Amino acid sequence: MAKKTILVCDRCGFELAGKADVELALDGTEAWQSSVRGRGEEPRGVFPCKNFVRCRGEMQIVER
Repeated sequence: MAKKTILVCDRCGFELAGKADVELALDGTEAWQSSVRGRGEEPRGVFPCKNFVRCRGEMQIVER
């Protein structure tokens, strides 16, 4: 069985599993990581969690 790529928040556990949603998030990875570095921080993930304001989490790539 082929593995499916999803994104999971490293703080609150929110999962983004829709293929189009994951692809869109991954397309914005470079911009997100550049903005984090611009704030003087090192990115932990590839995109901010939809709950970022509350949880401050970042989405991690997970293969399932």
